[in-house]
Amino acid sequence: MNTMPPCLLWDVDGTLTDTTALIAAALEHVYVGFYHRTLPYEERCALIGTPLKKQIRVFGEPHAFGTTEEAVMDAFIAYYEEHKAEEKIFEDVLEVLKDGKRRGIPTGLVTSKNREELDNTMPRLGIADFVDFTVTADDIPHPKPAPDGILLSLRHFDIPTDQVAAAFYIGDTLHDMRAAHDAGVQGVGVTWGAAGRSRMAIEAPPHICQTAAELRALLLGS
Repeated sequence: MNTMPPCLLWDVDGTLTDTTALIAAALEHVYVGFYHRTLPYEERCALIGTPLKKQIRVFGEPHAFGTTEEAVMDAFIAYYEEHKAEEKIFEDVLEVLKDGKRRGIPTGLVTSKNREELDNTMPRLGIADFVDFTVTADDIPHPKPAPDGILLSLRHFDIPTDQVAAAFYIGDTLHDMRAAHDAGVQGVGVTWGAAGRSRMAIEAPPHICQTAAELRALLLGS
């Protein structure tokens, strides 16, 4: 790659961190605790990449079960934080993000986490000095798979229209790739997260990377 991309936008869960099993367990915790039912593991994994507000409504509105959105979300976050030791960080992927920023590429996070969830996670990632802009599910009217978060980031970085197609969004779910496609940027599906290579191939994103080294070569050329 002779020129650097105009910006690099990153998903968090499943892309920078290995959290698939932890999120699935936290969902089962609140599903059983509040709704007295659950979903198979694969179906819980398929929800990853959508906002928590949506994930807790797979059985209907919380008030139909005698509870509130706030109670269920608080319980999910409490479970996640109690088991945060299970949140594993992909250090080699973080190094790609950091190196992109060191080369002067505007760097952002576009996540379906809400602001509280991201604020909890950021200190553990240690990338605050390498991220210029963050978008959570709380910051936009339509989170992923809608393109709103990516589009907001492009506007924040003042990316010219003729350079949008050279920007990248890196994520691990079909929701990420659909958002990238609809925003007009290049989707990069990584296979170490919730979807895996076989499901990622269904969406046929422009790029699929199986290792951090492949990702580095694609984004940074080395």
